[in-house]
Amino acid sequence: MPWRRVMVVVAAVLAVVVVAPPAEAAPVTAPVTAPSTAPSAVFVEFDDSAAEADWRAALPRGEDAARRMVEGTRARVDAHADAVLDQLRGAEGERELYRTHNAVPGVAVRADPAAAARIAALPGVRSVRRISDARPSNASAAQLAGTMRTWQDTGRLGAGVRIGIVDTGIDYTHADFGGPGTVEAFRGPRTFPTAKVVGGVDLAGDDYDSASTDPSRTVPRPDDDPLDCEGHGTHVAGSAAGYGVNADGSTFTGDYSALGPESLDAMRIGPGAAPQARLYAIRVFGCAGATALLPQALDRALDPDGDGDLTDRLDVVNLSLGTDFAPADDPVNDFVARLVDAGVTVVAAAGNGGDVTDAVGAPATAPGAIAVASVRDAGVLLDAAQIVGGPQLTGQYGVDFTGTLDVTAPVVAVGGEGCAPFDGVRGAIALLEWPAERACGSAVRADNAQAAGAVGVLLATDGDQGGARIAGNATIPMFQLDGPSTAVLRGAGPVRVHLDGTLAGTVATRVPGIADTVSESSARGTRGPGVKPDVAAPGETIVSAAAGTGSGRISETGTSMAGPFVAGVAALVREAHPDWTPTQVKTAIVTTAADVRAATAPSGLQAPMRVGGGRVDARAALDPPVLAGDGAAVGVGFGVVEVPAGQTVTRTRTIQVSGPVSAARYEPITTVPGVSITVAPGVPGALTVTLTAQADALRHTLDPTMSPVQHGRPRQYVADASGRIVLTAGGREVRVPVTSAPRPVSTLTAQRGGDGIVLGGAGLDQGSGSEAYRSRAGVFSLLASSPELPACAPGRALGCVTGETGRGGDVRWVGAARAGDTIGIAVSMWGTLPDVGATTVPTVGFDVDGDGVVDRAVGLVKVPETDVLVARVVDAEGRELDTLPVNGLPGDVDSRVFDTDTWVLPVRLSVLGAAPGRPLSMQVRVEGDYGPVDVTTPGGEPTAPVDVVDLAPWVPAGDAPLLTPADAGTRLPDPGGALLVVVPQNGEGTRAAVLPDPNG
Repeated sequence: MPWRRVMVVVAAVLAVVVVAPPAEAAPVTAPVTAPSTAPSAVFVEFDDSAAEADWRAALPRGEDAARRMVEGTRARVDAHADAVLDQLRGAEGERELYRTHNAVPGVAVRADPAAAARIAALPGVRSVRRISDARPSNASAAQLAGTMRTWQDTGRLGAGVRIGIVDTGIDYTHADFGGPGTVEAFRGPRTFPTAKVVGGVDLAGDDYDSASTDPSRTVPRPDDDPLDCEGHGTHVAGSAAGYGVNADGSTFTGDYSALGPESLDAMRIGPGAAPQARLYAIRVFGCAGATALLPQALDRALDPDGDGDLTDRLDVVNLSLGTDFAPADDPVNDFVARLVDAGVTVVAAAGNGGDVTDAVGAPATAPGAIAVASVRDAGVLLDAAQIVGGPQLTGQYGVDFTGTLDVTAPVVAVGGEGCAPFDGVRGAIALLEWPAERACGSAVRADNAQAAGAVGVLLATDGDQGGARIAGNATIPMFQLDGPSTAVLRGAGPVRVHLDGTLAGTVATRVPGIADTVSESSARGTRGPGVKPDVAAPGETIVSAAAGTGSGRISETGTSMAGPFVAGVAALVREAHPDWTPTQVKTAIVTTAADVRAATAPSGLQAPMRVGGGRVDARAALDPPVLAGDGAAVGVGFGVVEVPAGQTVTRTRTIQVSGPVSAARYEPITTVPGVSITVAPGVPGALTVTLTAQADALRHTLDPTMSPVQHGRPRQYVADASGRIVLTAGGREVRVPVTSAPRPVSTLTAQRGGDGIVLGGAGLDQGSGSEAYRSRAGVFSLLASSPELPACAPGRALGCVTGETGRGGDVRWVGAARAGDTIGIAVSMWGTLPDVGATTVPTVGFDVDGDGVVDRAVGLVKVPETDVLVARVVDAEGRELDTLPVNGLPGDVDSRVFDTDTWVLPVRLSVLGAAPGRPLSMQVRVEGDYGPVDVTTPGGEPTAPVDVVDLAPWVPAGDAPLLTPADAGTRLPDPGGALLVVVPQNGEGTRAAVLPDPNG
């Protein structure tokens, strides 16, 4: 499909002074090239009903009538799909991937832009959307989260409930699933299905990888055997519903209600949360890589045997996979919504993006899914290294090392973090510092150590080691010491250390002080819809079944490990309440959760933006005193609440309550000045939650559990007022999580007056400091305007957008201004984006030598693993040349980088290498998976181009900052011509405005 282009040619040039650009840096991005015309995976949705909806509508007439209805629906979908395939015949590398009938009618294909354009124009096509690649994101856990007590008190074990594991498959030969428990059995011949893994399918094939550059590997080769060749799905399945493995390697067949802490600790692998639930394996990954098969897997969950009778749909589906930062309107969430409507409880890992705003991704962002964060329990399984002739050291090995882990060498302390090149460690193991506030990640340190000739790396950690796994690199072993081992090594004097792979996962210990604290890697949530994540569960150093080992175990960390525990708990709740809907099951789990502690917070608690309702309590979830929540979301999410300067705003939400309550109150966890939240009786069976926010009193406060600095730079952040509604019924409590993001907004307007631009309305001026709100404004020469794309609809699947995130990728205006050596490119969209720099990336390509080829590009990106948004300049080979803070302001100054539609990308002309007297041509290009669907190819890695605006600008010279403090009456210079006035602190729809050229 062709890019939308808006051409602007102005007969003027930049007068610049050129200095040499910085020295080359290591490659950090893909080269800046022309968009790819190669095929990519897209999902074609048809304008037709889904089989599940038709089946439900026909069921009152009998099962035979419902089955015939499904057959007719599938025939229509297949006819649509055949028409789509007619557009692909004869095109190299383009073919069908799969069809979906049950949840959302459609077909997934690999198609180039031209073919996708033809498909979108076909009758009966509702939309064409790119498929985002998804990636795979317990004895002590059973004790912490109450499953042991549930087994003992109620005898509920998940009997009769089927859990679908959508993952890398399951090693059903493992003893944890009642298999033979030998390596020989894994190698085959094998018998499938089994009494535990009662069904399944491999949708992928061993060699499949949707992200591969080899086209042959992006095409699945399905079969009927979902055996796991990667390991992730086997570990996940064991946490959800494994039988457990005795110390001698045999399957546990005893009485679960008789198990206690000592007997659990003595087992090689503890039971899953629902050890008598049955498992259904839907394999969507090859032996390595990513997948685009999740929609097909969710469709399969509604009719596992494909016979048209949807009564055998799965009860619970676990999704320990996803796409970080993916929004709620990701197309895969449409499938999740259909499953929930059909009666399937969907549990999804929140993601491992860490304490970074909006890191929770799809499918966890689906409102009806149970998004699960990760917390720590007291049980820890550590790796070990050995001081030669001395004590053992404990910690964790880097996960990216691919060589043989067997290195012995003297230890040399470098005396710093190792983020810059160093020397003096050739042939030695380099000891580097790993402080709580770090200037770089583990990979940079590993690379520098390798360049200096080191044979290994030790990371010294004072205090808590934290929960995130370290990466390192593929060629040099790295070992992060825990706090006690760091102290031992510091006091040991000159030593030699043996880094030994046979010691990985060999040290089991208990650290009671870390129980019920959040994992460092667990993703911070979003501002709606609802509250995400929904709940938390143990997900750190979780021991479960290791694929291909017979009866072996492995320790893994992440929300992928927390999710299946909640899936098992959901199975227990389903067994106890077989008539409950998925929303009722979710409500019981979320509102009975326990506190997650946070030492740095005045409340002593982690906020819902990190852990939802809290740590799951299986025993309480089985028998809540009352069900209370805000619909399928359960949690109350007010989202962004904009309060005009000088005004007070109220917002209300309704909680449905299943029975009488004797008391209701709001408990704050994170607070924002000027915000109050109250709860009061509403209509019968409901409570009204009211938020009141006063603009003048609001402040830009930071969640006290968040670090204000990341990688040495001030972070951007969103002020969050959150807590929980506590309801008392029958002498017991349930708690509904609440989040909100209130902020004051200016109401500034701009008009020409005399020789300047005069601002009217009301500004914000709360003084200085990171908590003060201050309105700012900037004047930019208008370079391009782009019309709004319509919403996709039946008969209009081309040149349209799907959802608000799509509107946020649709360029509206582009302007430019100059402040000395810095040029600022203002980019304004038609829609608001909650988050930018991850899945949607505005990018400006510069042709500095007039040959029509992009020489430099600046993209609005996040510094990895941070909320630090920067304009990053790369050359044509993708090497980073420079970074400047977005909007030209550091992160501790509120310049509205989240929940906005307008940003300024600053770039130094000297870095661009622009020549004096020569036109500087630019192309604005928005890359991402969620924007206008007239572009479907992966033109720029890792995302596809969304919208492109070509322009050849004239930028008048100036010395004023790109954005300056502004109030009513502020006068800004008028450079003449058509202007784009940017006011970031204004409210939605008014952050940018065009002043036409007075001379026409």
